[in-house]
Amino acid sequence: MTSANDPTRGLSRRRFMARTAVAGGAAAALSVSGADSTAAAPGLAARPVTGPVPEPSTFFATAFVEYYGSLQTSSNGDLWPNCWADDGAIYAANGDGTGFDLSAAEADTVVSRIDGTPATGITGERLSAGAQVGPIWGNASRYNRKPTGMTCVDGVLYLAMQDLRYGTYAFDESPVASISRSDDHGSTWTPTSSPMFPDSRFSTLFFLDFGQDYGLAARALGPSDGAYVYAYGLDWNWRQSYTCVVADPDRLYLGRVPRASVQDRGAWEFFAGLAGGLPAWTPDIAGKVPVLEDTRRLYPNLRPGGVGGPDNLSVISQGGVVYNAPLRRYLYTSWSEYTFEFYEAPTPWGPWRLFLHHDAGCYPWFGLPSGGRADAGPKNGGYGTTIPSKFISSDGLTMWVQSNWWVDNDAGTDDYGFCLRRLQVSPASASPPRRESAERNLATADGVAPLEKSAHYGHWRYYNDGIRAQSEDSWDGQNKDLDWWGYTWPRSYALGRVVYTTGNMFSDGGWFSRFDGGLRVQVRRDFTWTDVTGLEISPDYPYDKTAGPNHTYTLTFAPVTGDGIRIIGAPGGQSYFTSIGELEVYSG
Repeated sequence: MTSANDPTRGLSRRRFMARTAVAGGAAAALSVSGADSTAAAPGLAARPVTGPVPEPSTFFATAFVEYYGSLQTSSNGDLWPNCWADDGAIYAANGDGTGFDLSAAEADTVVSRIDGTPATGITGERLSAGAQVGPIWGNASRYNRKPTGMTCVDGVLYLAMQDLRYGTYAFDESPVASISRSDDHGSTWTPTSSPMFPDSRFSTLFFLDFGQDYGLAARALGPSDGAYVYAYGLDWNWRQSYTCVVADPDRLYLGRVPRASVQDRGAWEFFAGLAGGLPAWTPDIAGKVPVLEDTRRLYPNLRPGGVGGPDNLSVISQGGVVYNAPLRRYLYTSWSEYTFEFYEAPTPWGPWRLFLHHDAGCYPWFGLPSGGRADAGPKNGGYGTTIPSKFISSDGLTMWVQSNWWVDNDAGTDDYGFCLRRLQVSPASASPPRRESAERNLATADGVAPLEKSAHYGHWRYYNDGIRAQSEDSWDGQNKDLDWWGYTWPRSYALGRVVYTTGNMFSDGGWFSRFDGGLRVQVRRDFTWTDVTGLEISPDYPYDKTAGPNHTYTLTFAPVTGDGIRIIGAPGGQSYFTSIGELEVYSG
C-alpha cells in the first residue's frame, strides 16, 4: 500500500517566500505534557527553551476547534483584526487582498464593514484601502503596511498597523507601528504624524476586545481601570522570524491608554508587574514586563525524506485577546506555523494558562474541495487568529475563530478571506462520576470533545460516528515518540472498557509499536493523565501492519473514574504514525 503522505500537495507558497528552506534531521514529538525537544533546525541557530513555559489550564474541562473554516464568505485577504462597533456592525481590516469587493484592486490593507452572524449569514462592504488608511513609515521598497489590531471606543474606530518587511526577509521584521483613527465608521482615517512605537518595541499591537463599543470594560474591571483602552503587543515581529533577521517573539506585553487619548503616545503606559497583587504601570516602554512568556519550540525537526516546511517553531504570534463575559475569562488566541495555541486568564494581565493546543500537522494541508481527493480534508491551520466578540454565544461556550491560510495550489483558495471555524468549550466542574449502562458508548455522550495528536486529513468525526470501516491517521511529518486518540468530557464517568478499531495500514506506518511499553490506556483525573491498571487487550495487538486495516481490539481494565480517556503509545513504521476507524468507550 502507498504512503499516507504525499509531500508534493498543499504546500503554502506565501510561507516559503519568508524563510530559507529547512528539512531533515530526526524529529522529536510533542510530549504528553506539551514540551518539545530543543534540537536546532538545519541552517538556523539553535533556539533552546531557556525561559518559562505556561502551566496548563484547569479552567476548561473540554475545548475543541474545527480543522478548517466551516463558515466562508465572499471575500479575499488575510489577518482580519476586527471589532464590534456601536452601530452593531463588525469592522475589520485585511491584509494583501481585495476585502469584500472581489473586483477591486488588491491592497496591503483594506477596511470593511461586516454585517450578519454565523446563524443568519455574513456579508461585507469594502470601505477604504492602502494609503487612505495610513502611511508606510519606512522605505516603501522594503516594507508595506499590515493591520494588526482594531477596536471601537465611544463610536470611534482605531486601527493598529505596522510596517512589515517584504522581498528579502519577507514577513520577518516589523520595525515600527502606529494607530489610525476613523470618526465616520471606516470611510476616512486620520493617522498620527509619526510612528507611535518605533524600534520594534510593541510593533505588533492588538487591542483587547471588550465587546460592542468597548462596553464591557468598566463592568469587567471597574470604573477606574475600565476607563482605559488595553492593547497587547509583541517585539520585533508578528510571528517567528524564519530567516532570523530579528529575534522570535516569545513574550506578550500589555499597554493601556485613556479612552480619549488612544493616538497620544505620551499617554500610554505599560504593565510593569504586580505590586501587592495589583498591576503596576510605567510610562517607560523599556520598563515593560511580559504578561505571558512561552518559550516552547514545536516541530524541532521534520522527518527527512522530502517533507517541506519550517520547523523549530515559536508559539507567541499576532492573534487576538477577547473578554468572554459569560465565563468571565480573557482568551488569547495565538498560533505557530502548524498549531493553534490558546490561553486563558482571569484578568488582562494574567496569569495566562494554555487551554488548547490544536495541531494541524505539517504540510500538505487540504482545502475545499481537496483537489479531487475523497479521503482528504478539508483541513488546515491558520494565522492571525481572533475571536469576534459579537459571535460569542450567550453562555460563552460557543465561539468562532477567524484565521487564514494562504494556499496556491489545486486545493482551492478557501480560508483566504474572512472565514470562521467553531470553537466549543466547557468549564471544569465538580460532579460525582456517572456510571452508564454497559451498552452506552460514552464517545457519543453530551459535550464530548475528540482528543488526538493530529488528524492528518481533518476527519475528527470519524472515530465516534459508529462507522468502523473508514480511516483517519496521525501522519504529521515527525518521528514522534508518542501518539494518542481519545476524548474528554464536561463531567466524570465510571470507565472500564475501550473498543479500538484501526484504520488503514500503510507501508510506512499506521500501527502502534512495542516501544515504551506498547499500547496503553490513560484516564484523566484532576487534569492529570494516569495509566490504567489491569489492562488486557483482546485479541492480542500484533504491533505491526497486521494490526489492520479496520480490525477491532477490546481493551479492558480495572474500574476507574475520570473525565477523559485515551489510548496512547509509540507509533510504528518509518513515518511514526497510527490510524483509527473508531474508538468506543464504556463504563464496563
